[in-house]
Amino acid sequence: AIMPTTLFLSLVSLLSLHAVMAFAPAPVATPRRVSSLCLGKTNQESNSMTRRDTLTAALVSALLVFPTPAVAKCTDIDSCREAGEAKDQQDLLSNPIHRLPNGVEYKVLDHGSPSSSQTVSPNSSVDIAFSVSQANGRYMYSKGLGLEKVEFMGRKTRDRDIDSLRVDLGKRNVPVGIEQVLVGMKKGEKRRVVLPPNVGFDTSDWEPAPVKRDAQRQMEVYRQLLRGNGGVPPVAAPTIWDVEVLRIRA
Repeated sequence: AIMPTTLFLSLVSLLSLHAVMAFAPAPVATPRRVSSLCLGKTNQESNSMTRRDTLTAALVSALLVFPTPAVAKCTDIDSCREAGEAKDQQDLLSNPIHRLPNGVEYKVLDHGSPSSSQTVSPNSSVDIAFSVSQANGRYMYSKGLGLEKVEFMGRKTRDRDIDSLRVDLGKRNVPVGIEQVLVGMKKGEKRRVVLPPNVGFDTSDWEPAPVKRDAQRQMEVYRQLLRGNGGVPPVAAPTIWDVEVLRIRA
């Protein structure tokens, strides 16, 4: 019997989610939601901690995946699965996910300038661009990546190549986990980081702090999520960072 087209495409789509378990460069997106940074969409709070934990684990397992439109070249479920698994293995071999002992995970999105030999050291001073999102892909805030608009020469323009953050490593301008990921990066290199809360905002006194009110509200919601609120127990939710080194000053 011939499998109905709708059912077949649905199954292929599900397999595609498994096949794209790798990081990719984040596109320019609107500040309120960067849904393309993550396969998951914003979910409503669940009254069941079991359901919430399940959703969190599922989202974190697919963090910051940006799937390219799938072109089905397989004719059945088994061949689709085999193609997806082969693509996973090929991607992990060519660009593996790096895991640090403290739980931080990152993947290189852009290797930077091939002519640059200088790398960030534990005592460097660097200018970076960055974005912060929740584990479900909801955009929180950013600086220097072109996702925000700033006043420049009398008009509002995207902040790419205009704004940046100065980071003196060791001074906790950013969370400890981000400092550790910055070490070894070159000018122009960009990494996507899964930052667990044990090396997250608490380690930098919640710096860098957002400026806009909407982002400040989201940060407060995230803070309450970590600490628990009333009868709701705390959740060790990570944040997702895109970090790009713009300049290495020392």
